[in-house]
Amino acid sequence: MTEDEAAFVETMGQYLGGYGMTPMAGRLWAWLLICDPAAQPAGDLAVALKASRGAISGAAASLASAGMIRRVRRRGDRREYFSAPPGTFDALLRSAGTAYGRLLAITSEGLASVDGRPGGRERLQEVHDAVAFVARELPALIDRYLAERGSAVTRPVLAGHPQPEEIPA
Repeated sequence: MTEDEAAFVETMGQYLGGYGMTPMAGRLWAWLLICDPAAQPAGDLAVALKASRGAISGAAASLASAGMIRRVRRRGDRREYFSAPPGTFDALLRSAGTAYGRLLAITSEGLASVDGRPGGRERLQEVHDAVAFVARELPALIDRYLAERGSAVTRPVLAGHPQPEEIPA
């Protein structure tokens, strides 16, 4: 890892750490976005990031559950490989609509539960209105981005990235 790459990895760790993920998750994601080969086992990641395999495993679990990375096993190899292949972030963006839709439903239920009650309704209404706006506008924005990206970029299958048949269901 070069000094510039290390600086990028650390900056991403600090950034995602500020948004509720662990700094290690941010560091792992950053490295998986730039490393070669693109899919790496936990041991190699631990060496590159100067971290324990346990820290890598915990960060990978967090990133995988968020849809930011993929975990795969290769036939004949007991190790698990981690990658951030092309299209992963696009899929994450597509799922954002579902997250905002669920938050909108929750805030709607909350508004119904405080109907006629003084106090908290104004604060909850503010959150509900913001979420409703984002839930309404975000899908079109993501569709536009993905359409522009799709017409501007041909996504070749990159060496080292797990192929769909390698990804467990």
